[in-house]
Amino acid sequence: MDKKRAGWQLLKITVSVGLIAILLYRISPGRLLDHLGNLDPVWIAVAVAIFLASSLLGALQWHLLLSAGGVKIPLSRTFSLYFTGLFFNNLLPTNVGGDAYKIYDVVRTGYDPHKVFAITLLDRVIGITGLCLLALAASLSLFFSGGSTDIGLYALVFAGCVAPILALGLSRRISTPVRRTLSRIRLWGIGERLEMVFSHLGSFRSFPSLLGRVIALTLTIQALRIATHLAVAAALGIHPGTRDMLHFFVFVPLLGLIMMLPISINGLGLREGAGILLFTRIGLLEEEAFLMEFITYVVMVGVSLIGGGLFLRRQITGTISMDKEADSGV
Repeated sequence: MDKKRAGWQLLKITVSVGLIAILLYRISPGRLLDHLGNLDPVWIAVAVAIFLASSLLGALQWHLLLSAGGVKIPLSRTFSLYFTGLFFNNLLPTNVGGDAYKIYDVVRTGYDPHKVFAITLLDRVIGITGLCLLALAASLSLFFSGGSTDIGLYALVFAGCVAPILALGLSRRISTPVRRTLSRIRLWGIGERLEMVFSHLGSFRSFPSLLGRVIALTLTIQALRIATHLAVAAALGIHPGTRDMLHFFVFVPLLGLIMMLPISINGLGLREGAGILLFTRIGLLEEEAFLMEFITYVVMVGVSLIGGGLFLRRQITGTISMDKEADSGV
């Protein structure tokens, strides 16, 4: 790792640690411990089950896209790579490290790296689009039933995220000039690589029924991930009414967009701070909002440990295989 990159990672660590320290000073550990003492383990188990279900469906979504793109790998391997990617996303100081691992592992079996990258990128984009669509529907419902001006602004944010993605994905008249413009970038061959990526992404227009199924699947996945927050809230003794539940469908996607900013380690500190700003507006205490977001993150990390176990098993199995080949003189 060069000095510039190391310095950037150190800055992100400093931001995360600093934000957590400020929040703990503001809230006080004593108030947090009081709420943790009343934590309901049954609801935590429900949260784990919900997030696990969303991850299994996420792996299935990636598998469907890979298969449609001509990347034929066994479903069991797709699940293994997907969960290992989740593990690396939580282990590495960037939330795309897991994607890099998945792409590398598929490409080393002989598939076109641009195709695998394009499919994995499409999987990510569909996930973000699904999350924003749910948030847009919830924010519009709240706004037209007497919601605040802020809710209207959130609706505009989500619409602004969804509109260009749908336009590029569904309209050749829009995507073609964008593609041509980007292909002219000569620096480091970026234009040529982007052209290949757009070519592979464009090929998915030939599978409208597949994309319809994938969109339905991603809406389910994202709804389950929001439901994970609701289950953790229930574990803390928070049981929001219908209107406040709709706010969860607005606030959790907002947190997802905020955490895409590469200024902290996997959103740590940023997630909790933004969660306090948002959820205290619907009546949660600061310590409740902090714990809800932090415990939800712990639940996600816990589920991703499945991927760590699968990765370790592959490493051990690979080492044993190499040792056997050496002993046999291969």
